[in-house]
Amino acid sequence: MNQLHKIAIGIIWLFCYLPTISVTAQDSVKQAPSVALRYFVHNNNIQYLLIQSRVKVGKKFQAVPGYPVQLYLDSNIAENLVAKSITNINGDAKVVIPAVLKDKWNASPRHTFIALSGAEEDLTSIEITKAKILLDTTTIDSIRTLNVKVMFLQNNDWIPAADVEMKVGVARAGGILPAGEEATYTTDSTGTVTVDFKRDNLPGDVKGNFVLVAKVEDNDLYGNLLIEKTVPWGIAVKPDLHFFDQRTLWSTRFKTPVWLLFMAYSIVMIVWGVIIYLVFLLIKIKKAGNEKAAPLKIVPGKVAVSD
Repeated sequence: MNQLHKIAIGIIWLFCYLPTISVTAQDSVKQAPSVALRYFVHNNNIQYLLIQSRVKVGKKFQAVPGYPVQLYLDSNIAENLVAKSITNINGDAKVVIPAVLKDKWNASPRHTFIALSGAEEDLTSIEITKAKILLDTTTIDSIRTLNVKVMFLQNNDWIPAADVEMKVGVARAGGILPAGEEATYTTDSTGTVTVDFKRDNLPGDVKGNFVLVAKVEDNDLYGNLLIEKTVPWGIAVKPDLHFFDQRTLWSTRFKTPVWLLFMAYSIVMIVWGVIIYLVFLLIKIKKAGNEKAAPLKIVPGKVAVSD
């Protein structure tokens, strides 16, 4: 019975730990790299694509630097090659459409970009429709308003793009500060978004200017669209020229705080004092050793004396 009991316990433990072992083994397997394409239009005149190479290690995605990718326009033939690129340390590669493909680019309002990486079957594609985004401002009775319009190209005509989600606000170091009460806005049937500007008394540059931004992110049809406009709606921020004239830690060396100078010079004096004292002791020890090692002189009829 004891032997059967031990076998039963062993089987139970095996079934308990088997899922854990399986999950651990799957997490340790490194899959083949994957490539993603993103299309960008900046201020309706700068167009480029961002190639992103990632690999799944366990449950996380990691960048794959130095990964070669070939990008094509509409079909992966030699004459449609956009660029041969290698991802950087972040696993990204920025590609601009070359001038030799200008006629093919202008020939259609819709294109497909194809990324070929490694084997022939490792294809990644993205289909985009040419679009543009317009930003205008109005001021009526001290109420400032932002008018944003998104349009796409169809049969050589620009058609309003409805149901396009975007961010509208002020460009800041941490991203886009919403101009109104909502974080995002969606275009109506006319492709328009109207936002009342609610950010009064917002600091600008030395002239009171800041940059308004309307941004469409990763739209399935149009990709990433960005439009910027500088307006004098901010509060002019003048630098304090006397800020660095005070004795602070971030001032120049001639304006170092007195307590910091006292600490630094005290440490230097203590260190040099110890060194000088040690040298003095060494000289004293050497002199004492020489006196003890002096030979005795024996003079007949006199007491022995040393040098």
